[in-house]
This record gives sequence, C-alpha cells and structure tokens, in this order.
Amino acid sequence: MLRELAELREEASRLGERLASLHARGTLGLAAPDSSKNKNEDTLRNILKDHRLASSSDGLAQARETLQEALEEDPRRPGRVSRLTSLRDFLARVRAIDLEPGAAQELLELPRRNLVKPPGDAGLHGALPPVLVDRQLPVERDRDKRGDLENALADALQEFDGLRGAVFEAQQAAQVEAGLKVPDTSLCDAALDATDSLAHDLGAWLLERNTGAKGGFGRHDVLHLLHAPRCAPAFPRGELLRTVRRWAEMLRFDPTAGKAIKVDDDDRPLKRAGSFALAVDPPYEARLSVLPEEGPRALGQLLSAVAQAQLWIGPPADAPPEDLWLGDAAVRVACGALLEGLLRDPQFLRRCAKAELSRDDERAIAIAGVFDVRICAAQAIAAAQAHELGPSARAAQAHRELYARATTAELPLGLALDGLDAFPSALDELRGRALAAAMRAFLRERYDEDWWRNPRALAPLQSVWARGGRTTAEELWGEISAQPGIAALQSELAEACR
Repeated sequence: MLRELAELREEASRLGERLASLHARGTLGLAAPDSSKNKNEDTLRNILKDHRLASSSDGLAQARETLQEALEEDPRRPGRVSRLTSLRDFLARVRAIDLEPGAAQELLELPRRNLVKPPGDAGLHGALPPVLVDRQLPVERDRDKRGDLENALADALQEFDGLRGAVFEAQQAAQVEAGLKVPDTSLCDAALDATDSLAHDLGAWLLERNTGAKGGFGRHDVLHLLHAPRCAPAFPRGELLRTVRRWAEMLRFDPTAGKAIKVDDDDRPLKRAGSFALAVDPPYEARLSVLPEEGPRALGQLLSAVAQAQLWIGPPADAPPEDLWLGDAAVRVACGALLEGLLRDPQFLRRCAKAELSRDDERAIAIAGVFDVRICAAQAIAAAQAHELGPSARAAQAHRELYARATTAELPLGLALDGLDAFPSALDELRGRALAAAMRAFLRERYDEDWWRNPRALAPLQSVWARGGRTTAEELWGEISAQPGIAALQSELAEACR
C-alpha cells in the first residue's frame, strides 16, 4: 500500500467520489440540485474549488514526479506503479477541467437542455434534449424520420463546437503538464485493416437488409442496425433482467453481490439509454442504471454493466483509494466487453435469452461487434489527428472520412467533433475489447466453449474483480499468456460473421 502523497491521494479520493456522484445523477436522469436554494451546488467549478490540491498543477506535478521515481526503481513494484499511474491520469483529467471549468460544465449539461428542434418545430416550444433524441433515434423505424431527427441533432450540437475546442485544448495542456504523449494508434490501424472486408461486404449488405436503403447510408442507419435489428423482438424488454438471472444461476454467480449492487430500472425522461455501472460507495455499494429496451444490444449493455459493477464492489474494505475509484480504463472496458461478447455465442442466446435466431440474424449481431470496434478505431485515430490539426474543421472532416471507412455510412458534420477527446478514451475502449476477446479465448480453452455456465470459470473472473482498479491491461495479458494485439478479436469476429 502506498504511504507517499497521503494528503493528495486522500483528496483525490474525495474528489473522485463527488465527480462520480455528479456523473451518476446525469446518467440516471435525476434532477440537478436547485442552485437558488443551494449556493454550493455541485458544479464542476465548486467541486474543484473544494479540492484545490487535487485539481492544481502542483498536485499533478507531485503525482508525475513520484510516478517517475517508481518507474526507475529496481526492482520495480507493479502495484505502486499502477496506482501512481491511475492517480496521475485522473489528476490530469481533473486539471483539464480546472483549466476550462465553464466550458466543461456547459458540455456536461448539454445533453439535458432543450436544444433539438424536430422537423416542423417552429421554435423552442417542443424542442428536445439531446439525451432524449439519443433514446429515440436508433429505434425509429421510419428511415426518413430517423434521418430528419439526426440532422436536427447535428444542427443543434454543431453550435457548441467552440466549447468542444476549448475543452480539447485544455485537455492537451493538462497532458503536457502530466508528461503524457499523443498515444500510438497502430492498434486502431490494425483493427480497421483486419475487418475492412467484413464491414464493406457483410456490413453493407446487412445495412441494406435492415433499412431497405440501397447505399447512401447515414450514421442513423448504423445505429438502427446496432439497436434495432430485425431480430430485436426476440429480445423483449421484459426479459432483459430475467435473461441475466438465468445465466447467473447456471454460473452460480450473484450479479448483485449480496445486494451491494442495486438496480435502478426506472424510466425517467432524461435517463440515458442503455445500462451503466455507477460507483456509489465502493466497495460497499454500486448501482446499475438500466433503461429496459428491446433487442440484443440492450442485453449486451446490461451484461457489460453487471461485470463492470463487480470492479466497484470487489476489492476489500481496506483497499487503497486508487483500487476503489480509479484504475486502468482498458481493464474496466475489458471486464464489460468480456460478458457483452456472449451475444455472439448462439448457445448462450438459446439457453439464456431463449432466442432462436436465423443465421442472418446471428450475423447481424456479430456485425454490430465489428462496427463497434471500427467506430472506436476511427474515433481514436481522429482524436490523435486533432492533436496536430487542432479541434478544427479539418479535424472534423478527417473524422468523417474515418467514420465512412469504418461503417460505409456518413457522419453528419455537426456530430464530427462531438465525443472527440484529447485523452485516449476511444483507444482505451479498443484496447479493452481486444483484451476481452483474448480473455474469452483463454476461458474457452480452459473451460470449453460453454465456459460461461461452468461454475469453475467463476474463480478467475472473481480474481480480476477483487482487484478493482489495481490491475492493468498489461498484467492481464501476461496472466493469460497472450501477446497484446488484435488477433483474438479479429478471429472471433470473423468466425461469428461466417
């Protein structure tokens, strides 16, 4: 356990808790505190003002210097390095917010504001918040309505590209303070190269089959295939949680961890679509935000959230704060993607989801995994290019070209800078997905094809969950005796798409 930087680490832990609470409220669609009654409301500016050491350049410098000392130790102590790395990375993100708190706050609130004017809307009356459009758009069956709604969303969000630019530049400045370099995107190039034929042949055919369009696809067509494929009715929203319980009983696994993980499946107007794992009071309490929806996508998201929630409540009560609140983002993605990938196992679908699908429907689920990987890769490359081009019209066009290669569809100009992050968020997601595929291959080899219902396979999963944020992607690759890369993911996706 680390004994250095005690004050900084404790303050970072308290700061992480408040930021997690702010994030949870937004995800769950809960009302923000009334600023007229509470002058100390939890805005980003107020939160950071209460934790000046953790949000200052001095705090970041302390973490950076101590990490460098740990890296130069001989022998190196992996636990110390991983915790200091996650602390440094967290403080860098916090420092970026501190450099542009107003812009960061406005972007945080953006999804809940009434901004999107649907076709035919003459003014602000009837305008929709982006979070609600994100819920409606993918499942809208009428293609023309879907396209009009996406154009309205793009028009509304493009007005805030200046804010995105300010936040991106603040992130760049914080990265310089932290000693972080622009990440290597060779894994992204490899992922695109490895799956080009799948996306441009099978992917284009399935887009046409699902939308009725003869080419000229838009982003909304991709979303419709991912969220509402033809087989969606085979996955009723009322069966979502029951499917997870059936699977958990086979594995002899308690997805609520003795009720430490609480499910919030209320449908609030501003609740985010899908399922998410939220930290509340790790390791004692976490929450699953679930918005029950029809389709395989909803099931995959719930499986992912169940796995990620285990990382919040898995560590012991006396674990260091980094193990509870921080950690390698790729590991968290990998834990979720490990179970999400069960959607591409026909036996799992028959036994647990009670879904009997045609081969083309199975391929539609598989191609969704291909598009997920390719969209991540495209976004990560675009973010790396934006470091050189700046968050500009040129960077937006570069992202649109990469998206078109990834999906054969057009990304609206107004959405091209939305989601681009100077920190390697998209790359972390791709790294996590690649690791998850290698972990599934390891589990299949050790516990057979139906490892997901073999109680003996639960032990290695719980071993990972119990470490929380302590473990790194590099360590997990070593534990499964595999070389980091895209090979396992490429093989799995190709097999599922056959």
